[in-house]
Amino acid sequence: MDTSAQVYIDIKSLKIQGATNVALAVLDALQQKLTESPGISADSLREAAIKLAYARPTEPLAQNAVRYIFSNANIESNIEHYKQYIEEGKKAIPPHGKEILKDGGAYLTLCHSSTTVSFFTYARSRGAYFSLFVAETRPLYQGRITATELLHAGFDDVTMVIDDVAVAIIEGRKGAIDAVFIGADMLCDSGFANKVGSFAITAAAELRSIPVYIITTLLKYDTRPYNPSLIEQRNPSEIWKEAPKGLKFYAPAFDFVPYRPHIQIVSEAGITSSSDIQRIARAYYPFLSHI
Repeated sequence: MDTSAQVYIDIKSLKIQGATNVALAVLDALQQKLTESPGISADSLREAAIKLAYARPTEPLAQNAVRYIFSNANIESNIEHYKQYIEEGKKAIPPHGKEILKDGGAYLTLCHSSTTVSFFTYARSRGAYFSLFVAETRPLYQGRITATELLHAGFDDVTMVIDDVAVAIIEGRKGAIDAVFIGADMLCDSGFANKVGSFAITAAAELRSIPVYIITTLLKYDTRPYNPSLIEQRNPSEIWKEAPKGLKFYAPAFDFVPYRPHIQIVSEAGITSSSDIQRIARAYYPFLSHI
């Protein structure tokens, strides 16, 4: 089995998960394929790239990588350039936290976003002391990854809650929540996709006039109009491995959340209105205008 075939299996099975990890794995696999098969045609390499990037449908960071890489004949250098885009974006986002993460604040997050964790840890390293609530994010419990990373980073006021309690936290059952910080797997013109649970949390925050910040790179912008088919459906066994025979399941991996005034995007371009995503993304990465 060659490298790209194994990477495909690992992405499908969620052994590799998280938009950044998936995109970098795709890029690394393509570089490895160029090394293993120096005479490979651009068409064959593109076919392999598309299979990897679309192993999970809601992965525009990886899918935009493929579009960028094959936009001209400079495939090898384009792979490196896109890696640099990802790395530079991840470094540029956390400093914006000093404007919104305050001493004594209480914040809620869910699922796992490496960029969001970096956002929190950067602010903490600059002297901001705040408490964090982390929703566990069923059925695969990615919130546990977030909580573990925060504790390892030195946070000593991290509270895990089950998903159903997250809305109650926003309602003030454990004191006031100042803001919600979540990642995004996909940015569209009309809304964003993030782990299931995001819709309820953002709706509850709006009722309480609590701001929601999406911590993400603009490279996750998808130029296509949103369509429900873009939301990945997961294997029911993730919810219940030994379910009664005949039981039906509805198991989307993500929520699509329409933009509302209380939702802002924190990206490499700074803190911006979610309604301005198209202009900002295309201005920051001109190649997105040609997709």
